Amino acid sequence: MALYLALFRGINVSGKNIIKMESLRKQMDLAGYGNVQTYIQSGNVVFEAKETSKAKISVAIESFIKKEYGHDITVFVLDMADMNKVAANNPYATRDELEEGSKKLYVTFLSEIPQRENIQKLYDAPIGDDSIEFNDDILYFKLATKASDSKLSNNLIESKLKLRATTRNWNTTIKLLTMLEKSEK
Repeated sequence: MALYLALFRGINVSGKNIIKMESLRKQMDLAGYGNVQTYIQSGNVVFEAKETSKAKISVAIESFIKKEYGHDITVFVLDMADMNKVAANNPYATRDELEEGSKKLYVTFLSEIPQRENIQKLYDAPIGDDSIEFNDDILYFKLATKASDSKLSNNLIESKLKLRATTRNWNTTIKLLTMLEKSEK
């Protein structure tokens, strides 16, 4: 079985699309996924699957979530190579930077590589002094102040780029990569 990471978009946010991680682990195990581990309540799952197509796994998990919990959500499925690329290409930090300053660093996983004109729309959006950089289907951003002051929301990103997105802070991103590495051994 191959090792994967699933990032759920929009669960357990503001009291909507509630899924308890203990329940999710049990249900995914019953559905045939192996060594299921979750990290925090925002929908981060490391698991093994027999299927090798990340796109097929994503569709299967989305269908599973709809059936088991009644939620229509987007699931991003990544593997170790994807996460290593995310960690290596951050223009604002190295993998080892998990200190106070990293709380202003975020990674947005995009459902596909955005079109050039839509990238420009995001650059032109009123995001203040926040910085953004793209690397294929990944958007990195660094906040000028705190998250509550930023205009860089998932909704803004999705509306400008015309695709689906889910965001994790840098510390969570690196923690998920570490979980993948430990599970691979």
